[in-house]
Amino acid sequence: MGRISKGLKEKICQCLIDYDPGIVEIIQFGSSVYAPQYARDLDLLVITREEKDYGGYLDCLDVLDLPFNVDVDVKGLGEELKGSFALQVMGSCEVLYGSGEYLRQMVGQLNPNFEEARSYLRGAKEILELARRSENEYDKDMYIRMAFNALFHASRTASMAYLATEESRWGKLKREPPHPYKGQFEEFIKILHLKYFYDGAYPDDFEAEFDRWHEKVEDFVKGLERRKETRRE
Repeated sequence: MGRISKGLKEKICQCLIDYDPGIVEIIQFGSSVYAPQYARDLDLLVITREEKDYGGYLDCLDVLDLPFNVDVDVKGLGEELKGSFALQVMGSCEVLYGSGEYLRQMVGQLNPNFEEARSYLRGAKEILELARRSENEYDKDMYIRMAFNALFHASRTASMAYLATEESRWGKLKREPPHPYKGQFEEFIKILHLKYFYDGAYPDDFEAEFDRWHEKVEDFVKGLERRKETRRE
């Protein structure tokens, strides 16, 4: 998808606001922020005073004939963003409309940690076990893709857990892991998330491949956690 121009972002925001004048903030988040060169869609969080029919938020963008998909998550004022979704938004986001103050109020006090990343690592193994036991080829393919994608989410969650500790998270968010983790994370995006999960182009010997990537992601998680602890000392 690549980087989206400022002008196009403004047109997208205007279409949404024309449909729902009660919108107070529009937040871009996800891969289109932290890895636009690999992103396949645009994720938007819309905060509004009163939600309208959800389909209208998508339909109003048809006039732009965008060359990519737009996923819109609509939240009303007073709702709270919790758990992994809150981290996903705050880990990599850009305020397209509004000040970002409503977003901060909805997220509250984050307490990111690396245990969620380790949970994804454990879950990936459990999903792969389902693939091993599956006798249906379509089910097996689905589980294999999900297992590799869970490894990607482990790396993404670890990155957010590290970056969310930055004092500037409410302003200029750090969008990339520190060196040398940046290059590793880009590899996880390209291989685990896009090639293996989206395209399903994993090797026939998926079990050995999974073990290899599991070790790499586990080392990535441990490395970022050690780096965070070192900064605290």
